[in-house]
Amino acid sequence: MPAVSHAKVPCISQLANELGFASKPTLLRHLDRIDELAPQVDPEGIYPEDWIVFRITGYRPEIESPALIPGEALRGDLSAVAEHISEHAKLSESDIHAPYETINSLASRWNVSRKTIERYRRLGLIARRLDLGSGRRLIIFMQSAVEWFESLNAERLGRAAQFDRIESSKISLFERWAKGYRRHLGWSRSQSAARIALRTGHSHEGVRKALIRIDRESLTPIFNDPKPTSTRDQIFAHRASLRGIEPSEIAKKTARSHNAVLRAINSARMHLLESYKLPTQVDEHLDEEPLLDSPAVNQGLMPRTLTDLFELVAQMRTPEPTVVYSETMRAKAYHLLLQSAGALFHSLDKTTPSAPTLDEIETKLRWAGMLKAELLYSQFNLILQTIEHKIGGPIDTLDPTRASFLLLGSIRVASDAIDRFDPTHSGRIAAPVGLVITRFASHQPDIAQPPSAGKASRRIPPGHIVEDWSRIINPWHQWLMCNPRILKIVEQLDDRDQLILNRRYGIDGSPPASRVDLAGLLDTSTIYTARFERIAIRNAFSIARKQ
Repeated sequence: MPAVSHAKVPCISQLANELGFASKPTLLRHLDRIDELAPQVDPEGIYPEDWIVFRITGYRPEIESPALIPGEALRGDLSAVAEHISEHAKLSESDIHAPYETINSLASRWNVSRKTIERYRRLGLIARRLDLGSGRRLIIFMQSAVEWFESLNAERLGRAAQFDRIESSKISLFERWAKGYRRHLGWSRSQSAARIALRTGHSHEGVRKALIRIDRESLTPIFNDPKPTSTRDQIFAHRASLRGIEPSEIAKKTARSHNAVLRAINSARMHLLESYKLPTQVDEHLDEEPLLDSPAVNQGLMPRTLTDLFELVAQMRTPEPTVVYSETMRAKAYHLLLQSAGALFHSLDKTTPSAPTLDEIETKLRWAGMLKAELLYSQFNLILQTIEHKIGGPIDTLDPTRASFLLLGSIRVASDAIDRFDPTHSGRIAAPVGLVITRFASHQPDIAQPPSAGKASRRIPPGHIVEDWSRIINPWHQWLMCNPRILKIVEQLDDRDQLILNRRYGIDGSPPASRVDLAGLLDTSTIYTARFERIAIRNAFSIARKQ
């Protein structure tokens, strides 16, 4: 007998257990409501607990502080709720009055394994359990639920052309009904599609896509919904989110829904990650646990960046003692984090990227960037010595603009050398770094002013500001690492804001925390954690603007 699936969200699991005490006719009505609800759940949306109870049972409870459930988690748990209800109702074949599919028939229909069908249940494919007697159970999927899942996941299933099962003869009927709903009730495309799906037995998503095709082919569209977000819209929404602007405020500014803004932000994040050409798999020689647990990898990763050229040169002239063990562990951990982030990204659903998965990838890259900065910092003295040897004297004797070009250019090529360095083989980072700096400096025409006894030489004065070197060593540092203006005033924030920003960006020297980790630290949900983070960022920028 196949095991009953269990809901992962605590309040939904509790609801599934409580519904088991209802009568069989009531439980059957609950099952029908779940079938109607699943296609309407936006994976990027947020749904309160009392609303979920109402949609499944028809009764709205009085909950003082309802839990807020992410749409992705809700969709993943609906099948488990339906299975619990059908199990308590002792659902039999006589209770089923519509076509259905089994696991085996779906596996044959989609040309996938039974295990894959099991995974699809977490993506919103609603299952029921038939009681066949003698302790035997059969997992079934109603035809309407299957059609909706096919229309929503056509690209995933790989045979999209075969999943459009709406006959052409019904399209004109859909158009007539949709015009009436729009004219007399002012309904949106999604509302109209839900009503038509209910009347015809087709999936909500299939009808919605049919209405989109009708509008696309018509000179006078029925619905004047905003066009899909462009790349420019997505970038705007993402940049606003980095400033701590609430999605609801971005929605007002762009005349879009809250969920549309969240999808735009996630799309922008996904496209940025895609542009970095991350590795696709993890090197089997890199063992994750021992590396990431090493104190060299998760302690003392303090930002030591300077933007005053005079101070930067002085910093680079001071030899930094290097511990071979720490260097090796950091180099291995850097490549491991980079590879694991890339592998996770390549497993991501590109059509509807998951916000928690994006955050996990970004957190790995943020941590990798901090390790790379430490590796580069340990090579600063070597970089400066190699440049000054090639140009024939102290770099201070060059024009400040030219000196800053040489230093930042050297840091860039040294950064590339670390990317090419293989930490699984013996050897030190100094060898490839020294080689690329020598090659870089040999192509520079500058001749420094050599020091001469009894004669004052030109020196770079304090106050010449250069770009923050830590933000040019990886392409994602500009938007994943903490804003320099925030770094300067973080100690002026209140305790909660300091804690959030210190842990989120690793300002305190520890590895950066994902929102899931931060939620555990704050003892709250990831939704509230994201909100607190935005508040902290806005408060930081407010202080920075006054200085």
